[in-house]
Amino acid sequence: MKPFFTIIIPTLNEEEYIGTLLSDIKKQTYTGFEVVAVDGNSEDNTKKIVKEYKTSFPLRILTVKKRNVSFQRNRGADLSEGTYLVFLDADVRIRRNFLQKLYMHIQKQKGLLFVPEIYPNMRDPQTQIIFDGVNTAIRISQTLGKPFSSGGSMIVERNFFDRIGQFSEKAFMSEDHQLVQEAYKYGVHAKFSPDIKVSFSLRRFKKEGKFKVLYKYVVNTIHFLSEGKVDKKIFEYEMGGHIYKRGKKKTLSLEDIIKLPLKQLRSVLYGIFSE
Repeated sequence: MKPFFTIIIPTLNEEEYIGTLLSDIKKQTYTGFEVVAVDGNSEDNTKKIVKEYKTSFPLRILTVKKRNVSFQRNRGADLSEGTYLVFLDADVRIRRNFLQKLYMHIQKQKGLLFVPEIYPNMRDPQTQIIFDGVNTAIRISQTLGKPFSSGGSMIVERNFFDRIGQFSEKAFMSEDHQLVQEAYKYGVHAKFSPDIKVSFSLRRFKKEGKFKVLYKYVVNTIHFLSEGKVDKKIFEYEMGGHIYKRGKKKTLSLEDIIKLPLKQLRSVLYGIFSE
């Protein structure tokens, strides 16, 4: 019997995080799923840890040489057998009733594309306010013609995913937003699902600094709104768990942060206001 869900996880040197996510998946109360892990030829114990779960649930591992999150997600989709594709990043967490709630939600809503609510894996008042604002913006955006996603975590009906062209493998960032907007062109509004929650890792915030990361996200968002895609490198943004093992975070002043991609920001703003 084919699974209802295929969970697709792109990995690259994620030995410190992937086991936690797979443990969450193992505890799911709904069992009609399979997992496809697409690894970018990791140099640590990522694949070894993934293989330890092969007896816990249906699991396939594909190793690819190309290290590109969109490429890896798409290859996972090509191998999938589920009716719905559940895309999760390797460093997220899900609750034990995540798939059960998702299944019931899909049966009730009958949608083709779902965007879960995200919440920080470490809560403090300031961070929670930020995430509340992000979730509100994502929800409202679905009705404004410029819909956004909540990062790499989303759920898409398998045939529809192929029809809209899968994730853009040319994208530097915002491939998730681009997919949601492509769906919008087909008349499909992503259903924001506040009862379906994914815990978002703050590891990049800890490594680079909260304000630096938030500034990058703002620049990226402006660029995406201006161009409809982000297919060129506008600042440093690397994939993989190994980047969080490179020593202590460098402390940056506000001046350092503002200067980061100022040239790109100026260019984008000029493009918007000169139209």
